[in-house]
Amino acid sequence: MECSGPRQASCVEIMDRALALEYAGNDVIHLEKGELDFDTPEVIKESAIRAIRDGRTRYTPSFGLPELREAICEHYLRTYGVRLAPTQIVVNSGSSPAMLALFLAILAAGDEVILSNPGYRPYGTCVELAGAKPVYVGTRHRAFAYTAASAADHISTATRAIVINFPSNPVGSVIDRHALEQFARLGPLIVSDEVYHGLDFDGVRQHSILEVTNEAVVANSFSKAFAMTGWRLGYLIVPDRLVPAVKTLQQDCFISPNAFVQWAGIAALANAESILAKWRGELSRRRDCLLGGLRRLGFEIPCIPQGAFYLFARLPLTGQASSRFATDLLERVHVAVTPGTEFGSDGEGYVRFSYAASCDRIEEAIERMSRFLAAESTGPTRTGGGQP
Repeated sequence: MECSGPRQASCVEIMDRALALEYAGNDVIHLEKGELDFDTPEVIKESAIRAIRDGRTRYTPSFGLPELREAICEHYLRTYGVRLAPTQIVVNSGSSPAMLALFLAILAAGDEVILSNPGYRPYGTCVELAGAKPVYVGTRHRAFAYTAASAADHISTATRAIVINFPSNPVGSVIDRHALEQFARLGPLIVSDEVYHGLDFDGVRQHSILEVTNEAVVANSFSKAFAMTGWRLGYLIVPDRLVPAVKTLQQDCFISPNAFVQWAGIAALANAESILAKWRGELSRRRDCLLGGLRRLGFEIPCIPQGAFYLFARLPLTGQASSRFATDLLERVHVAVTPGTEFGSDGEGYVRFSYAASCDRIEEAIERMSRFLAAESTGPTRTGGGQP
């Protein structure tokens, strides 16, 4: 199943239009962003400021500061019971550049990488930039559950890697250790995007793929869990056999990560549990607030999220295209959401709501959407590719 297709209103395009409306004096409620409205914690900011004042503004080793790589190892030991060597850690300017570096290092023309549909679209872009082919696993008919069994049906002799992402974007789904073991037993390299780890609730404990195999790759980031989206800091954890290839690519294309931001990352990891404990409770409240409001409006939520900060909801109006809904909602009542087609063909007829806004703002958004849907239901029937 192909994930690509006509791109109408992407998440970035919705964000850009929302900002333009704000600049024109309109009150826009942002439920489209993959970005928490929390400010970066002071302890992290102070660490970066101190590093600048101390003159830590030069090149660092291409793999990242030894102190940060050691801190990441300590974090994975403390959180998951996994022992890593600092030589396995490759620090980069965000998880997206890290994923690109990985795929450029390990893929060749004719290779295939298995991805979920819907899923984070840039995965496929990175695979294609490396000259390989993304192979998409449709999940819509299974309430958006991406499983090892469904991935297995798409494995071929050309399969080089399988990408997993839990808690997932855009659905917010999580899986247990047993499900991770099933992915690990499939054979191809598992690339696990763990950027939303730490942002979970309902007593769910996230497991890393590295708990069940040491032959996987982890991509992680400071952006989501520590409200550091603008800092641009992420990393890979790679098995020893991939270190030389990734190291060469890192040195040639990225030189080294930002020095003083890496010191901020060290502070983030040192204070991780106190930061995350506070945020989990707030995100749980926001999820419940948004979930209840959307249900009252007639949205269907196939998967109740237990991680990340997204709800993937089916549109209540039959036949309405995701992109058209998101565009009209923004223009008419100034509520920004992301069309489901941003994440693949299986997202048509759905939208992603981010609860990276306060409960007060979420409740206001629900009220505005109620007015919008009432007007839509009494107006001319809209069509445009949405699925019933």
